[in-house]
Amino acid sequence: MNVYSKARILMVATAVLWSLGGVLIKLVEWNALAIAGMRSFIAAIVILIYLKKPKLTWSKPQIGGAVAYAFVMIFFVAATKLTTAANAALLQYTSPIYIGIFSYFLLKEKITRVDWASIGLVFIGMILFFFDDLSFESFLGNFLGMMNGLSFAIMVMMLRKQKNASPI
Repeated sequence: MNVYSKARILMVATAVLWSLGGVLIKLVEWNALAIAGMRSFIAAIVILIYLKKPKLTWSKPQIGGAVAYAFVMIFFVAATKLTTAANAALLQYTSPIYIGIFSYFLLKEKITRVDWASIGLVFIGMILFFFDDLSFESFLGNFLGMMNGLSFAIMVMMLRKQKNASPI
């Protein structure tokens, strides 16, 4: 099998597994922290097998990225439990809004007018999620989905901040 065929198969497998995340979270009758912990434990084993000896610098960005990723996992699972899996997943991808807003301060990167227009449109779309179902449980799930997006953005900015060091 050539490298391109293998890459395609791995991408399809990744998409299938990624897509099953929300469904499987809904099916497992554990609390959100237990599910997030088990998912993280399994991921840690896979990563350690692949990397063998990860380079840990214990820098502020590396620790910040790790903490942010822990919140990504917890908020995603909790949001998926409290609202629809689709809302939880889509609200995670509000992270470009937060990256656009905070990257100027954290990474000293300029934001263009097109970036601001995109941020505005995504923000309007994000607000519409809160009108889907006015129950408290759904509102809390959508709020946790937004916090997941914020945590995801912080993680991405921490990775970028240490791009020349050890982002793993």
